[in-house]
Amino acid sequence: MTPRRRLFVRLLRGACGDAVVPVLTLCVLDLVDQGFSLTILRHLAGYAVVFFAFALLWAGCRTGLLVRRARGLGVEAGEHLLDVTQSQTLTGIPFDRIRAELGAAGRASDVGDGNPVDFRWRLYRTRLSAEGSVAFDDASGETRVEVRAPEHLGSGVLQGAAFTALCQIVRTLRPREAK
Repeated sequence: MTPRRRLFVRLLRGACGDAVVPVLTLCVLDLVDQGFSLTILRHLAGYAVVFFAFALLWAGCRTGLLVRRARGLGVEAGEHLLDVTQSQTLTGIPFDRIRAELGAAGRASDVGDGNPVDFRWRLYRTRLSAEGSVAFDDASGETRVEVRAPEHLGSGVLQGAAFTALCQIVRTLRPREAK
């Protein structure tokens, strides 16, 4: 199975797992309201089909959006894309430019001094933020970007928040010619 399909299956499994409680709640409410009958079983089947259809649609859209974010950046959109911690190694970016780009970025705040540069990165035009760190290795000339999203963003609608932040940071730090 390709990494994109594994991502889709992982998102679909999570969405279906999240739909179990609402479907059962609706069925219990119908059971309490009308008593046990064949109508309840039809409602259960109908609720399950509707939630599964929405889960398929959501997983497909979310997979496409996450894979599209990585396009052209050199960031691998693999099966570990939904992890809460993401990292990427970049080459050819001077340390002074890293600090200047992070300082000028509208989404970055609390940009620290020194090496590594610690900061907070605002996600999705909301108040949610991820913790980021950019370390520069003088010997090899490599820059290591690491992003940690809050634990509560590891599941639900905003899965892949750390990956999204990583892609935004890499896009910000890339040389102007590569953009």
